[in-house]
Amino acid sequence: MAVQPVSQRTIVEMTRVFDTFINRTINYGELLYEKDFPDWFVIQAAQRGWDWVSILLALRRGGFFFVRTTAGFRQSIVPDHEHSLTDDEAKLFGEGLIRKLAAFACTLPASESLMRSLQLDGFEVNKEKLKLVPLEGPVSAAEEEDRLTRLVKISGIPDSATILRHIADAQSLYSEGKDHPSLNESRSLIQALIDGISTETDTHGKHKTKLPGGTGPRIEFLTKVGFFTADEQAAFNSAWGSLSAGSHPGVPDSDQARIGLVLAFEFGQLLLLKFANWRSNGYKKFS
Repeated sequence: MAVQPVSQRTIVEMTRVFDTFINRTINYGELLYEKDFPDWFVIQAAQRGWDWVSILLALRRGGFFFVRTTAGFRQSIVPDHEHSLTDDEAKLFGEGLIRKLAAFACTLPASESLMRSLQLDGFEVNKEKLKLVPLEGPVSAAEEEDRLTRLVKISGIPDSATILRHIADAQSLYSEGKDHPSLNESRSLIQALIDGISTETDTHGKHKTKLPGGTGPRIEFLTKVGFFTADEQAAFNSAWGSLSAGSHPGVPDSDQARIGLVLAFEFGQLLLLKFANWRSNGYKKFS
């Protein structure tokens, strides 16, 4: 699909924003038409009673654009597409409208959690043009979270349940606007991974180097036994230092939390990918 979809989490956040005002003075028909949404879309959404869960799910499936005739045939409601709109085109069309609706929802009050969810999906919002703009680079925190979670589940690393909880809490706290607690969870995630790899290495490896306490010393321990290269040690010390530094003057708290989240997810994946090969290699230095 050419259009990058927003996450299911973001769709839920959209419904929460829309439903906050569904019984108030906001006239969605006027607002959407004013913002250049197609008239047929506005009419169809109104006929559905502004049931946003139903509308958004139908847009994602592509079924929003069709009705059943009395003869039982499927007919497109989109002008000029009565016979040519395929299922794939309908799904693509639906994702485009979902993205525009997400940007529109961000112009409404109480949309902070939605905007954060979109950031986790890898988008910024252009409120004037009602567009989602991909964040620079290919990194989506939501995708990286999914990859890291899968790696943890197959890694066999000790106390994986705690690690998975740190992953989920770091993301959910960020979505809720709790920046400092989210950053703490990102730091705890890297700490738990380093601890797990270090203790497994100490238990199963045949190394003379004694296992120390503390994350910094354990990064050094993993270098001495051959898990890290010198360059990797420097990189992880830098990442750990950034996550542990607390406030970074001049950088908004929300950006610090978001960057910390992505940093922890990326470095966490590197740790687990190396750990899988490390364990297969008998906890010995890579040749």
